[in-house]
Amino acid sequence: LAPPGIPASRPLRSELRDALLAREHDTDVLDALLHAAARNGGDDLRDLVRRIGLLLVRTPEGATRFDRALVDLGRHVPGFAAHAAAWLAEAPEEWAALVGPSSHRMIENLAGAGVPA
Repeated sequence: LAPPGIPASRPLRSELRDALLAREHDTDVLDALLHAAARNGGDDLRDLVRRIGLLLVRTPEGATRFDRALVDLGRHVPGFAAHAAAWLAEAPEEWAALVGPSSHRMIENLAGAGVPA
């Protein structure tokens, strides 16, 4: 959970993040975590984005927030749209219930790549 430059062990951050995600239901907190994860990147970014998405789409408000966040991150975080487009292309069935049609098209446009629906 620590931003870059703050010393903290990777396993400790993972444990804290996992504990947070196991108990958190507030869409504001989940949205903030999604934005922080996207800005900080990491090897587990895909899994973390998907995990947060699964938590958010449990409610209509959360689903809308997740779609908006993906588009916002695609616009403002270098490389995020390309990553998201690759995730959608590699496993469309995993993302179909998480990413709405308009967000899907916007990710395609931002990444400059076609993504199967």
